[in-house]
Amino acid sequence: MSWGYFAENRNNRIVLILTRKHQLSLRIDEPPAAAVAAFNLGHAYKNLPALRDLAAAEQWYGRSLAMHDEGDRLGRGKCHNQLGLVAYERFQEARAAGAAEAELLKHLNAALTYYQQALALLPANAVNDLAVTHNQLGNIYKDAGQTPRALEHYQQSIHYEEQQDNFYGAGQTRYNVALMLYQQGRLPDARAYAEAALRNFQVYGPRAAAETEQTQRLLQAIVQAQAQA
Repeated sequence: MSWGYFAENRNNRIVLILTRKHQLSLRIDEPPAAAVAAFNLGHAYKNLPALRDLAAAEQWYGRSLAMHDEGDRLGRGKCHNQLGLVAYERFQEARAAGAAEAELLKHLNAALTYYQQALALLPANAVNDLAVTHNQLGNIYKDAGQTPRALEHYQQSIHYEEQQDNFYGAGQTRYNVALMLYQQGRLPDARAYAEAALRNFQVYGPRAAAETEQTQRLLQAIVQAQAQA
């Protein structure tokens, strides 16, 4: 038997176990446990390549959302985040397939709505979730060509990453902003973000060697473009 067989069998077992947990939690009237199982089923269908099915992922995230208590702002916010990610991945797939603008806008607007709902729900101490949400909103506004709005959310994401001492995450966001600004010809701003990203990655030494090298290449390209301007 091949490794592919074992991987497929393992993935199917994951879904079976989570589905049974979900069903059992419903039978014993434990909505929080059922919500967690549904949420993890959403992850399985979104993240496992052999099972990838965005429609199924959306369905399970939606079930999880419906099972969360109205007062569980963190749990509901996390569900909205995942529903936003499903919509955004649909946008990315549609763009790669050359879909019509109307379809692209439908997915992008759906993602925007979910992430905005997540922001309205997430408590102030959910720092990591807020960092992720603002980063995704930055991506959405960047893809929509609204650079000022994108920068606002990227800066908020950096703020929350640094608040939890996640300088690697802050560096990733700063690198993406530097690349966006470089592509738009905003070279001084791009250079500032690239230099800051490099400092973030250098904190991690060899563990972020690839990211450091990538950022150095971008910084070199920016400097060369400035010299030729």
